[in-house]
Amino acid sequence: MSKYTLFIISLAIALLAYWAWNYDPRVSELNDLLSQDSELSNYPYQFKVIELDEGTAVMSSPRSAQVSVLKFLSIIKPELHRKNSDSPEVIAAQKELAHHQQKAKKMVLSQPDVKQIRWELDKGWFAGYGIYVDDY
Repeated sequence: MSKYTLFIISLAIALLAYWAWNYDPRVSELNDLLSQDSELSNYPYQFKVIELDEGTAVMSSPRSAQVSVLKFLSIIKPELHRKNSDSPEVIAAQKELAHHQQKAKKMVLSQPDVKQIRWELDKGWFAGYGIYVDDY
C-alpha cells in the first residue's frame, strides 16, 4: 500500500472519529422537528440547532450586529437590493424573518430538555454567498 493511500485512509478515519465524537443525536432530533414544519422549511433560510449544552440550544441565525439584516434580505430577496431600510417591502421582509426566527425558537423551547436559546451568526451560510464575517 502506498503512503498516499495510507494517508487518505488515516484522514478518513480521523474525520469519522471527529464526527462520531461530536455527534449529538438530540441535536439531530431538534433539527428534524424544525424541518418537519412546512412554514419553516419553505423559508429561504433554514434555522438549525448547532448544539445543545445543559439546556441551552445554540441556534443558527442570519441576524447579528456583525451583518446588516439588509445584507441578508438582499440575498434571499434580490429585489430588495436597492431599497431603503424604511421601505414597506423591506419592513415586511424583516417582519417575515422575525416571525420565522421566533417560530423556530418557540418550537425548540417547547422541548422539555431545552431551557433557553442562544443565537449564533451563521457565518457558513454567508460565506456560501461570498460574504466573510470576521470575529470581533
